[in-house]
Amino acid sequence: MRHRVQQTVRYLGPAGADDRHATETARILRQLGADEELVVAGMLHDAAKPANTLLWHRVAGVLLERFAPRIRRELSRGDSTFARYLDHPHRSAEEARSLGLGLDSTAARPIISRALARAFDALTERPTVEGAARIVALVLAAKRLGVGFGLWGTQNRVFALWRDHPEAREALRPLADVLGFAFAADEPR
Repeated sequence: MRHRVQQTVRYLGPAGADDRHATETARILRQLGADEELVVAGMLHDAAKPANTLLWHRVAGVLLERFAPRIRRELSRGDSTFARYLDHPHRSAEEARSLGLGLDSTAARPIISRALARAFDALTERPTVEGAARIVALVLAAKRLGVGFGLWGTQNRVFALWRDHPEAREALRPLADVLGFAFAADEPR
């Protein structure tokens, strides 16, 4: 979660932040092997974000997503700036459909799932900090893009690695944080 807040602050400051965000989204999708239609969808996913979005809207959105997703969904209804910010991915897709563009990001799920499976296979074979960092990057990319990636399966693979590779536990802690759970000294909890 801290990563999301840091990302928000980093992108907010200078002019052109939304353009940089769209470009970074396209880069991530291309790196994951997405076709150009999905890359365009990723670039346009913020089209309906209100121009007057403030820092508190973004920070509150991140916190609500993490700690109170049901409340976040309720608050996304309506026409206030905050509601429009919370619901901007959905509204962007609706806007694109009204223009005849298909912005279905569901095609990204199998791409990200395959990339995660390969990264986990490599990490299982040779547990390293770099391998865990690769998985963290993939999970964060999926979350930023709003693409499902198989949270339960991902958590189960982390639990298995924790159990089978005690030497890799320190490398796995950041991954556990990103997935929303913590490890005790010797056991997942």
